[in-house]
Amino acid sequence: MKIKWRILSTYLLATSLTLFLFWLGERAVNREAIVFDWPTFILALILPGGIVYYLTNRLCLRLDKLYTTARSISKGDFSEVYFLDSADEIGKIGKEMITLAQEFKISLQKNTQEAEKVQTILAGMQEGVIALDQVGRVVLVNATAENIFDYTQDDLKGKYFIDVQGYSELEELVQSALEEGKSGVSEITLGERIVRVQVNPFLGEQDQIRPRGAVIVGYDVTELRRLEQVRTDFVGNVSHELRTPLTSIKGFVETLLDGAADDPALRERFLTIIQRETLRLQRLIDDLLTLSRIENRRTDLVVSSSRVQVAYEKIKPVISSYAKAKELELVVELPSDLPAVAMGPDLLSQVLLNLLENAVKYTTTGKIELSASQKDSVVYLEFKDTGCGIPEQDLPRIFERFYRVDKARSREQGGTGLGLSIVKHIVEGSNGKIGITSRLGLGSVFTCELPVAEQGELYEKEK
Repeated sequence: MKIKWRILSTYLLATSLTLFLFWLGERAVNREAIVFDWPTFILALILPGGIVYYLTNRLCLRLDKLYTTARSISKGDFSEVYFLDSADEIGKIGKEMITLAQEFKISLQKNTQEAEKVQTILAGMQEGVIALDQVGRVVLVNATAENIFDYTQDDLKGKYFIDVQGYSELEELVQSALEEGKSGVSEITLGERIVRVQVNPFLGEQDQIRPRGAVIVGYDVTELRRLEQVRTDFVGNVSHELRTPLTSIKGFVETLLDGAADDPALRERFLTIIQRETLRLQRLIDDLLTLSRIENRRTDLVVSSSRVQVAYEKIKPVISSYAKAKELELVVELPSDLPAVAMGPDLLSQVLLNLLENAVKYTTTGKIELSASQKDSVVYLEFKDTGCGIPEQDLPRIFERFYRVDKARSREQGGTGLGLSIVKHIVEGSNGKIGITSRLGLGSVFTCELPVAEQGELYEKEK
């Protein structure tokens, strides 16, 4: 019931009771019957009642405006703020409400700006951030966290983080942060990802018993750990590859110094071995330097172009003599109209030499084939051999540095274990692709896809 009807009904009830009591009093005093004057009674109620209704109605209208203003402010809408210019109590309340609305508007704008800044910062962070409230419910998840933890904000918001499947390893850290206010760090595995997670409590007032929440920050360190493993393996492999020939050289030099140099036949044999091991060291160092230059883009990967026919002619004497020495048939089919590829001539020659040498090295009987073709804007090179082949489980690692399928045989033939890795970096650095198919005991096929060079890029030496 509205306040005006409450006031009016209260007035009518009180006035009616008063008039009735007054009538009873008059009757008791005069001790005679007094006729109840209904018209006068009704007039005595209606006239003051109309005045009361008018005043209470105006009061209610002013209170309705105050209510509308308060409701608009609560919704953040300041366009319907009502200003009261009267000096009574309601006017004072209205003025204070307007002042409060202005302060609230300024505060809301500042909070909105700060929230937008925080959201922008969180969205641009490379770290995943998950915010929890005092009891461990998720209140915020940024985009990076969605990718790292494989959950969207809609999936997590409002849920207890310790109940989310797949993150039981973090339960102890989250509880420690929320209950004891302690920070913690852990490294967990999420599928194929390795994530370093740090959980920090969000502390409130100093006299507050428990933290107001916690923040989980996740760093995807998968690539970092992979690179660390690559570095460790690389250092170990280089150390081993260097130590083996150096140990051999050191042993034979000491033997010569101990008197073996006096025997001409023995001296010649030892010096030949020392020379072979020295050349092996030189090839290893040259390959390492080449790989370093390619990885650091200090070569003409795509700034020049060359033709496959010209690059092959440069290495033809070497590979032909190598194949002839092993009595292998070398078949080369390079169309004369094959366009230039977007790769420098020296690098293209190195790709051809490394892949053909690799084919000859692991082939004892049969033939080596090199063929080329063009489709659209790509030149396809195919290197086929009838060698020993590669086991299927070794194919994914064949382009890794120092990886050898048969380590003893590779070292015996003087390989450094870097040739295929160099080829892969050269081809991919030129926006090309390289692949391999192989069957154990039947041979292998390496394929290179090289982009065709744009007109006008032909290397000067080939014009």
